[in-house]
Amino acid sequence: MWAILDSPFSRFAEAIRAIKLAVDLNGDVGNASKIIGFTSSIPNEGKSTIAASLALLMAQVGARVILVDCDLRNPTLSRKLAPNADCGLLDVIVGATPLEDAVWRDASTNLAFLPAGIKSRLANSGEVLAAESTQRLFSDLRSKYDYVLVDLSPLMPIVDTRATTALVGSYVCVIEWGCTTANVVKRAFKDAENVYENLLGFVLNKADINRLGSYDPVGGNYYRNKYYAQYGFTE
Repeated sequence: MWAILDSPFSRFAEAIRAIKLAVDLNGDVGNASKIIGFTSSIPNEGKSTIAASLALLMAQVGARVILVDCDLRNPTLSRKLAPNADCGLLDVIVGATPLEDAVWRDASTNLAFLPAGIKSRLANSGEVLAAESTQRLFSDLRSKYDYVLVDLSPLMPIVDTRATTALVGSYVCVIEWGCTTANVVKRAFKDAENVYENLLGFVLNKADINRLGSYDPVGGNYYRNKYYAQYGFTE
């Protein structure tokens, strides 16, 4: 996820910028805040990395952005970004901790991060996300930040993401290229029509550029072009 900062001219960084542009173009005129949820069909497709990378990019260019770990069954980002956090999202929702005390910040970009605050495995995580207190929290976040990026659970294993339509304005679905089949994605959204109705788009993640061009022989030069270096482009 730090490649967005370490390799700003890379193909990966440019792809993340494309996601940001899609988010910005999708917003209503005058909309002061955008709440974007990141999900996938199945686990390990890279949704958490994409969400964190976009958040870091937005923070780097000066936006007020907060990244929220709402993957309550498997809070990957909390383990990576705030492994020593004593409190988090759950503590704020129940009123045990003020929001300001639960938020972590990255010193280099000023990115705000709200960890999950999970002490043990949570069975009724979907109920937590659908609660009125969670809606009030997200209303507060909407008023304080330009962007609220939410890392959600995959669609197929559990129902949690389907319970967030009252919180999230639009969704991005991350698909692992060359691994997750179209049928799996269709099946995931068959039971999540409320998410599909607010879908901003799909991201093909972990793509093999050398193989990807072979699926589009007419536009293959799009993926490999020696003149891209003139724009500072690197692999």
